[in-house]
Amino acid sequence: MKKFVLFVMLMMCAVSVNAQRWSLTPEVGMTAINRVDASLVNKPWDSRWKVGIGVGYDVIPGWFSVKSGLYYTQRGFSYKGLLFGQVSVIEGVSAPENAMFGEYSVKSNRHFLQMPVMANLSIRLADEVSLNLAAGPYIACSMTDRWEVSQMHYRPGETASGGHYGEGWSGVGTGYTSAEMNDHPFDWGVSFQVGIEAKQWVMNAGYELDLGKEFEYDKCGAKYHTLSLSVGYKFKLGK
Repeated sequence: MKKFVLFVMLMMCAVSVNAQRWSLTPEVGMTAINRVDASLVNKPWDSRWKVGIGVGYDVIPGWFSVKSGLYYTQRGFSYKGLLFGQVSVIEGVSAPENAMFGEYSVKSNRHFLQMPVMANLSIRLADEVSLNLAAGPYIACSMTDRWEVSQMHYRPGETASGGHYGEGWSGVGTGYTSAEMNDHPFDWGVSFQVGIEAKQWVMNAGYELDLGKEFEYDKCGAKYHTLSLSVGYKFKLGK
């Protein structure tokens, strides 16, 4: 009986020591996303949200740990452009008089649940202050995807509405669609992170490179650059 009680006490101590190596870190932040596409000139950076909870395990307490977690994040892009040299076929009107140009806009917004797996190196800067450097892959699953496309065509004639394009042009047609697209549901890539941990407060700056397929018949390769900035509070378990 004494041996059994001693064994149980030793197991409880082992579990307690092991639990102290785990941590949970709720985080919230913003991301800046840029589409990797050579055909898009002057591509804008779009802002999105990132929120979730990180999980850490101290392999060597104070020096080396493994970080993971589950995060809600977004990817997508918005772009506006002009189309020149269009010619519509209207009976009785010559091509030069009927030349057209168009204005269009495209917006994509994809919602993901993302799980990273990163090796993290901690460097002590002061009492209860450390610098964290982390890197590793991530996988993600799309919850929903949304695309919006709109366009406006102009031709020689009356002044455009509001005079936006000057005299001699008038709007002749508009189109707008908002629909679910056949996007690839799974995504993956690599992530890098630099953070400051002061006591239990954490601030992280990160970079992600999306390498997965965007559509079903797409090829794997660079799709998005993502910069992130987030803050969180670290709960150390077992204490």
